[in-house]
Amino acid sequence: MCLNIDHKIPSCLKLVGMKYKFAFALATILFTNTTFSQSWNTDTASDPGTINGIIYALYNTISGPSGQERNWNDFRNLFADNARMFIAVPDDDSGSVLKSITPEEYVQRNQTRLSDIGFNEEELYRITNTYGAGSQVFSTYESHFTNKNGEEEITKGINNIQLYFDGKRYYIVSIFWDANAKNIEVPERYLPKGKNTEYQINL
Repeated sequence: MCLNIDHKIPSCLKLVGMKYKFAFALATILFTNTTFSQSWNTDTASDPGTINGIIYALYNTISGPSGQERNWNDFRNLFADNARMFIAVPDDDSGSVLKSITPEEYVQRNQTRLSDIGFNEEELYRITNTYGAGSQVFSTYESHFTNKNGEEEITKGINNIQLYFDGKRYYIVSIFWDANAKNIEVPERYLPKGKNTEYQINL
């Protein structure tokens, strides 16, 4: 994901002037919320009833070509009340500081920004651990966007995602990412194995 953070440090997505300062990644904490709208895209690939579906939907809702408005209602419906997104932001003094926002704050900060830069993010690899109603997902991503020079930039990183299953569907409980992913190499164990670059999921 892309995020504008007001902080005097470099971000993994550093774009045009003050308008395009971004920090990157994902984190969200999920709890059940009976007040959520249950309407959803009927596309089974985006079905939040499965881990595959909700992870696909997360990346799909924030991705698209330049000029295409994102479906923020679908994005909101991925999360429950009290869900949070946490970002480790580089800091000259302490090394990094932790920022916390709500999914709605993410929407407001990126209402048009993702469309402006043609932001796309896809999952490369996933490691999932599940116990009871909770799942912990290490989701390796690759993002593409247009920088201030009009050139495509590519960044890899990891979205640390917590999910909650209420018996019918999954909700994102939290997403954590490091905004300095551009300068952090993804360990080999979190990358696709062999020549197959499609999803390799450990469930």
